[in-house]
Amino acid sequence: MNNDRNSLSPEEERLAERFLAWLLQEVIPDEDSNLGAGIKSHRSQSQNRDYDPSSITDESTMQNRFQALLKRRIQQEIQDNPPLFPWETTEVLEYANDPIDEEADSRVPTYVWLPQLEQLRLPVAISEATFAQLLVRCQQVLRTSLRQGERLVAAVEGLFPERTEELNFWTERLLVWSTSRSGETLMEPSEGEFPRSYEGATPTQQMLLSLLAAKQIVESLSLNVSASQPSDRRQWLTAQGLLQLDAEYRHEGELPQLRVCCQIPDGGRVQLRGEGAIATGQRATPGSVTVELADIQPRQTYILEVHLDASEQSPLVFAIYPTS
Repeated sequence: MNNDRNSLSPEEERLAERFLAWLLQEVIPDEDSNLGAGIKSHRSQSQNRDYDPSSITDESTMQNRFQALLKRRIQQEIQDNPPLFPWETTEVLEYANDPIDEEADSRVPTYVWLPQLEQLRLPVAISEATFAQLLVRCQQVLRTSLRQGERLVAAVEGLFPERTEELNFWTERLLVWSTSRSGETLMEPSEGEFPRSYEGATPTQQMLLSLLAAKQIVESLSLNVSASQPSDRRQWLTAQGLLQLDAEYRHEGELPQLRVCCQIPDGGRVQLRGEGAIATGQRATPGSVTVELADIQPRQTYILEVHLDASEQSPLVFAIYPTS
């Protein structure tokens, strides 16, 4: 494996970290991230203009110190144990134990699903071709039991062949910073410091943009329900209009059930699949389609495919994860 990350100079790595922080400040919403996932707007420019440096508090100073300590710790860990995630073991260096089915949903998505690109919270837009490739891969990884970081690497690595080590490093940094909300501090880039387009970005900046886009795509295609939080909702903007899913986990007697109500913007078909069970619903006009499965097994992945009449043979795939 090539040691791609070490090819970055200290100045290039500093700029990449600053770029990542800038990306995150644009995409971390103040609201609950589960509400209307994938349908959020950018932080307004007026918010950035109104930023007052004097408003920095002791809390942000402590946060900066924490980030510096965290950076040194991560760098030391990477040097001592390259290039594994914390949740990986030395016995699992690749993803061979949970392979991605390259044939499943490998078709290029039709134009019907691409308007969701406009809803990605990215200050630097990616192209439709890049979005389409990420969408195919993200739908594939949803079918696996890979963890969040592993899924992002698997979804993006096709765009950056033989750079898995660097992808691991920046994926870990992205997840750590997203969790700590370290990108919340408003930051204006220096003139010419950050790219205006994906094509004008450096390979490392393209990698960070692709990882962040893949993270949003996976989150928009994933629904999580449980006995304590029995419902979840997702929306996806299509060329025909807005597609909305409402998943509900409920008990009828002793058997848990999974019910999904789909508001489709065009005639089409919806299919919910689990272990040995399939539920299908369809209609010829826009409206509501409901599918339901009984005897749900917690911690199993249930796949929902949405076929719109305008989408030909290329469905949009969602994954639903019920837990007890």
